[in-house]
Amino acid sequence: MEAAANISDGNGSAADAGKGREVKLLVFDAGHVFVDFDWEEVCKGFMARSGRSREELKEALAHVGSLGYERGTIATLDFLAELNRALGVSLTLEEFRRLWTATFHENAEMAALLQSLSSRLPLYLLSNTNEEHYNFLQSTYNVARHFDELILSYQVGCAKPDPAIYHEVMKRSGLPPENCLFVDDLEINVEAARSVGMQAVQFRDIARLKNDLKSFGIEF
Repeated sequence: MEAAANISDGNGSAADAGKGREVKLLVFDAGHVFVDFDWEEVCKGFMARSGRSREELKEALAHVGSLGYERGTIATLDFLAELNRALGVSLTLEEFRRLWTATFHENAEMAALLQSLSSRLPLYLLSNTNEEHYNFLQSTYNVARHFDELILSYQVGCAKPDPAIYHEVMKRSGLPPENCLFVDDLEINVEAARSVGMQAVQFRDIARLKNDLKSFGIEF
């Protein structure tokens, strides 16, 4: 998007954090948790197509990123028009989709773990994503099959680490935050979840995630 068992507030392990607080809902991030991608390869595709340097592409992406594509404040075609303008190219929608989703794939081992967990506890997806990334992942891998609820930044109009997107979890589930366990690869998002009262662990790898889940009394 950092062993998952390390609680960055320095007050103990995931096992310590889980004592006496029953987990009734598991909430997962997508990118670099159960969806993998190589952003550098994505960038190389845009660089090759546009003839722009890495720095020029970075500036263009920073500009269009500020328009709020992940928060749903700009439509895909408008986002593409701004990107074309910034790069000085004329990418078609199909070209953009191919470059934008290059290397995105579901992690099969994590997918199997999610399926196992879904038979024991409700699972929510809480993801900063955009229309084209999510549509590609859903149409290609049916990622929604793992989850009872999808909380996608571009649909709800806010993105992690904004507290509002975490409150959407409690709104939809009807659970207090202490009964929700959140898993994300980025420390800033984990800390934001804790700031609203959720339990949270940082994803490093599957083995450490499994250990963390066991420390919370979660079987799979």
